[in-house]
Amino acid sequence: MKHTFAKAAKAFAAAGAAAFVLTGCSVITGETDGSSTDDSGEGGDDPVYTEMASWNACEVLNNLQPITDYMGIEGYGSTTAAGGEPSNSEIGNTFDPEAIGCGDLISVSAADEYASTMGGGEIKVKIVPTESEDQATTAFADRLAAAESASSQGADAQSEEFADPWDQGTLVSWIGSAESPNLELVARDGQWVFHIQLNYGADFGLRNEGTPAYQFTRDELNRWFIDTYLPEVNQTINDRLAEVQ
Repeated sequence: MKHTFAKAAKAFAAAGAAAFVLTGCSVITGETDGSSTDDSGEGGDDPVYTEMASWNACEVLNNLQPITDYMGIEGYGSTTAAGGEPSNSEIGNTFDPEAIGCGDLISVSAADEYASTMGGGEIKVKIVPTESEDQATTAFADRLAAAESASSQGADAQSEEFADPWDQGTLVSWIGSAESPNLELVARDGQWVFHIQLNYGADFGLRNEGTPAYQFTRDELNRWFIDTYLPEVNQTINDRLAEVQ
């Protein structure tokens, strides 16, 4: 169910506080964000922003377990080893100050005859709270523009828009260096944005035998994110936000 959030932005307490100018940032793509709202990374008095900014993203997102299961991720914190858990990041973090996030380096296990092979990569799953729908719309546009710019540097760039239950959403995917699949997914619901950045090693099964080595293909993964994972995340977050309405 959709929820209506506060639409009016509150004034910042400090006269020198920077405006919300949210751009895509990724340790995957090497892009950088604009400045955070203030030196501490904190927002104003909006209750939705305050609530979301206080969350532990990994807790809210169940330690990325659905993604772990679907992709066959064997480990976090390394591109070559099994074990570990994704890392949590708070508002004001170095890589994306305006977002809370959950992610890390990943190792993805291949299937069948490639079972001993792990494809290295990285995932960042981020929740971006803002104080108004206007700010969230700007954040969505900026992050999407950064994703499209990154995809233009690769090969086989694809883009797909989606909506319900989101107000706006686009998935951008491309093939990067060393034939590595890359994916960025940006979605907005009211005054918050959801942003996934992911890359993982090339599928050597497709290259060598014509049969996928992973338990998913690139197209299947893209479809799963849009049709299955994103609606679940939207419901989870809005259920939590309902408690502060």
